[in-house]
Amino acid sequence: MGRILALAIAAYLYGGPSFEGRRPAALDIPLREFKRHVDAIETDGPRMLAAIDRLRGQYDLDKVLRAMNRSF
Repeated sequence: MGRILALAIAAYLYGGPSFEGRRPAALDIPLREFKRHVDAIETDGPRMLAAIDRLRGQYDLDKVLRAMNRSF
């Protein structure tokens, strides 16, 4: 587990702009895309968590409404 984490961190750092001229040509695009996808988590994460929270609230509301309908 630790080796995989270290490899992922190295790939992320190696995909940064400071290693622009040092990356092999075959790994240039994949490493830049990996870094871009990891950075996208920062912007997409809160939006996805809000969507999950909104859906969770709808599920609870649906559960409450069904319980109320059964009681009548």
